[in-house]
Amino acid sequence: MRQTVFSLLREAQQKMSAYAVYMNYQFMHFGVIAEPAALLSVEVEVGGNRLNLEDVADVAIPEENQFALIPKEQDYLFAICKSVVTAHPDYKIEQKSMNEREEDAGDEAEEKDSDEDKYVLCTMPEVNGDRHDAGMNYVKVIYEEMMAKIDKANLAYGAKITKELMTAKPEEIDEAKEELQKQYDQIKDLCKSYRENKEKQIEDAYQEYLKKKAEIEQAEKERQAAHNEEKGSKLNLNQLKTDE
Repeated sequence: MRQTVFSLLREAQQKMSAYAVYMNYQFMHFGVIAEPAALLSVEVEVGGNRLNLEDVADVAIPEENQFALIPKEQDYLFAICKSVVTAHPDYKIEQKSMNEREEDAGDEAEEKDSDEDKYVLCTMPEVNGDRHDAGMNYVKVIYEEMMAKIDKANLAYGAKITKELMTAKPEEIDEAKEELQKQYDQIKDLCKSYRENKEKQIEDAYQEYLKKKAEIEQAEKERQAAHNEEKGSKLNLNQLKTDE
């Protein structure tokens, strides 16, 4: 295979792969589970300088849907909160004391904890019906947008390779076309897997939401039934006293 064609094929693969990686990165920005790469967009302003989050905080994942951002200096706390809200306005942001107690656990606790080190707890929003639908639509839009770019790149490099091989033998042309098609099919399958994985995340989180909701509703029904039963028993006792 000619060196120029080999270079074009390599360029094509790099360009299409870049679109696939960006697609997956965009998927991570719809928060369902805590994926560290989603924090790459967080830039923290400290002393007039914009720093990467990793420069000012350590990241932990206490729960599947939570980030714990532990400031390397307590002076960074507010700046970290502000930056995360800007990059991910859908996250629930809380300041927690390092002993895991709620910051607002009461006046006495607040006074006692005032000098304690704190960290930032970021929780993904629950996936209710509205967020489920919004998430599925978001994934569809991003997928179609990136696949359109990949298709365009595939066609553009196919044309470049064809032009480069205008005087080549048919078998050389076929070899180059087959290699480009192989690359395209691999990228297409990768993008499809990214989409399916994200949709599964959203669907699983939605089913978990429905399960918890059903459990809460059932517990409330049982509480109401027990209350009504207790109320009925009291009425019966009062009636017996009246009859006596």
